[in-house]
Amino acid sequence: MATASAPRGTIAARARVYPVGRAVLLLGIANAALAGRRVNVDGRRIQSVRYGSLALVVAFVDQIAYDHDEIARKRSESSWLATEARALERAIDRLAASGDVLPMKLLTVFPHADALEAYALESQARWTRALARVGTKRECVVHVYAGPHVAPGSGAYVARVSECATRATRLPVFKGETVVTEALASLWRDCVGLGLASRRIVPMPARGAHFALAILLPHGDVDSLGTLVDRFNARVASLGLIAYCEGPRRPFTFVV
Repeated sequence: MATASAPRGTIAARARVYPVGRAVLLLGIANAALAGRRVNVDGRRIQSVRYGSLALVVAFVDQIAYDHDEIARKRSESSWLATEARALERAIDRLAASGDVLPMKLLTVFPHADALEAYALESQARWTRALARVGTKRECVVHVYAGPHVAPGSGAYVARVSECATRATRLPVFKGETVVTEALASLWRDCVGLGLASRRIVPMPARGAHFALAILLPHGDVDSLGTLVDRFNARVASLGLIAYCEGPRRPFTFVV
C-alpha cells in the first residue's frame, strides 16, 4: 500500500475543499482543466480537486476502514481488493475521456487532508513531469500460453496485472524445445524493443502460461503491437503457442 504521512511543515487543508475527519484516497493526477469534475463509481463519489497546475483525483473515505493496518489485513481478501481495483479503473477511465489522467498506485491513502496537501506540495513537480511523460501513453499486456488454458482478461485489471508487476524485465529462461524457447525469446525481445518501458507480470501460476509482459506505448503504436502479436501467432500455430494482446489501457502499471 502506498500510505503517506505528512512531513514537517504540513500546510493547512482548506475546509471548503476537504471534509473534516475523513481519510483521502488519491486515485490519480490530471491537468487542472479537469478540476471540479465529479464521477460516481458504484456509489463512491470521486472528484478532481484543483492543486496548482494539476487536479488531484480523490475520494474521501472512512478513516478507520482505510487505516494502514486495516488495509493490510484486507489485502488478502481478493473480492475486496478487486472492488477497490475496479473503482480505480472506472474512475480513471471516465475522467480520462475528458483529458489525460495519470493513475496512482492502488490504495494510495492519506490519513487526513493535511497529509495529502503536504505530500502534494512535495510531489507537484514530479507529478507534472510524469503526467506529461506517461499520462498521454497507453499500456498493453502480451500474454503467451501453450496448450489448454483459460484466456486472460477476466477480473479487475489492476488487481491481476498492475499489482503483480515487477521491474525485472530480463529475458526469462524459457523451458521446452529449442524451437519453442527461441520463438518465446524472439517475441519478448520484440515487445521490449517496441515499448517505451516494460514490466514483467508475475501473477498466480496459470495453466499453460509462459509469460505476461506489460508494455508502455505511444497511443499510435498500439496497432503495431497488435500486428506483432498477430504475426507471432501465425508463425507458431504449429507449435501449440498462442499470444494475446490485452489493451490498450491507461498506464496503471507504470505509475510513479
